[in-house]
Amino acid sequence: MEQYSVLAKYYDLLMSDIDYQKWADFYEKCFEKFGKNVKKAVDIGCGTGSVTVELSRRGYSMTGVDISSEMLSLAQRKAEKAGVFIRFAEQNMAHLETGGSADAVICSLDGVNYLTKTDELSSCFCRVYDTLTDGGVFVFDMNTLHKLKDVLGDNAFVYDVDDMFLSWQCAYNEHSKTCDYYLTFFAEDGGVWRRCDEFQRQRAYSERTVEKMLHGAGFTVLGKYADIDFSPAEKDSDRIFYVCGKGKDK
Repeated sequence: MEQYSVLAKYYDLLMSDIDYQKWADFYEKCFEKFGKNVKKAVDIGCGTGSVTVELSRRGYSMTGVDISSEMLSLAQRKAEKAGVFIRFAEQNMAHLETGGSADAVICSLDGVNYLTKTDELSSCFCRVYDTLTDGGVFVFDMNTLHKLKDVLGDNAFVYDVDDMFLSWQCAYNEHSKTCDYYLTFFAEDGGVWRRCDEFQRQRAYSERTVEKMLHGAGFTVLGKYADIDFSPAEKDSDRIFYVCGKGKDK
């Protein structure tokens, strides 16, 4: 079974509390504060395309990239329903190849944590750098070590939403700094409850390691934040947003 093939079907339901308009607001503020006049943007790890579509509605020429064909299928339907044109490509973000340049690249909701090998993360940063035009901006967020170890850890979570029940078991490995997710879905289908299982893995990287890789790719780190309200990143932040520039130092 392809990774994310089960999750794709229920992703929007599980993420219904995310205000994608506010996420798009955050990206636009980053473009205005740190970037040049952004017209073209690439959304890597775009999932079902909620952010991609919202930015397209606002006039940006968008490309959405994801490793899951199921996610991209849903994203394409979402774009068609919204009446916007978005180019979607099925790719691993570690091997990003858009066939053109962009003024901005974004990655939302800890997508880069799924790159569990250092060479994959380094490759991703280098590919993004090559994709950006001079003065372009790269904005992404990562789950921190604190979140994977202390919040998710070896805990279990249960979601009961509409006609779907999800059991989410986490298993943290101190040596590899990875957290495995064992997802078991129960969903009603024609009066019958069916079970589907999926496995995912995320890795935590220290700020030092991330910044070393970013600098190695050529980026300047322009800002680090704990949330889309631009609050400063702290030691116990669950998430860190990195704003990086190509060919500029502010």
